[in-house]
Amino acid sequence: MSDCILVIGAHPDDELLGTAGTLKKFIAEGYKVISVITALGRKEEAHHIQKFSRLANKEIGIEEVVFLEHVNLELEMIPLHKLTKEIEQIIKKYKPVKVFTHHYGDLNRDHQITFQAVLTATRPLPYTPPIELITFETVSSSEWGAFTCEKTFKPNYFVDVTATMENKLRALKHYNLEMREFPHPRSYEGIEYLGRIRGMSVGVPYAEAFEIIRRVWK
Repeated sequence: MSDCILVIGAHPDDELLGTAGTLKKFIAEGYKVISVITALGRKEEAHHIQKFSRLANKEIGIEEVVFLEHVNLELEMIPLHKLTKEIEQIIKKYKPVKVFTHHYGDLNRDHQITFQAVLTATRPLPYTPPIELITFETVSSSEWGAFTCEKTFKPNYFVDVTATMENKLRALKHYNLEMREFPHPRSYEGIEYLGRIRGMSVGVPYAEAFEIIRRVWK
């Protein structure tokens, strides 16, 4: 049985904006990747966004997308323990070895709530396999947050996605209704430029950057 990875995003497209190139590489190595989306996204797109989400994920080899369908921009209105419990059940079902989710310093409140729920749901417990917890950056949220030592995205894990950058851009084409015109950061050019910046910082053409919250070497 293949090891499983969960990527947990707040809204449709969040799960791929900062991770698609990396997830494509993991899938090529034999991992099974499951996407989890906690909220519905913009109400004007809610009636058809799940179709586009499945197509986008399938583009990089993710066959299963779990939609929790909470109201967009209202995650803070539900008890945090309820969302945490839902994520715990997903973790119990799929038994992931790695979980990717939003950075705690993102501007978007749904992103922050999703991170908090995931952080609790992946807490280390005695006699249970450890789960790596890794946060990704989300363009038009991570870089728009407060630039303080406590909240700034601090990448300490880089993945060379030179070979999978085109796969990422093709996947995001299915989310075209969520993309914007350049110089908005959530544009195709913005995604590519960020990949170049992250790649340049580690000496490769394209990279995705992450901040590790917890990693256990056993």
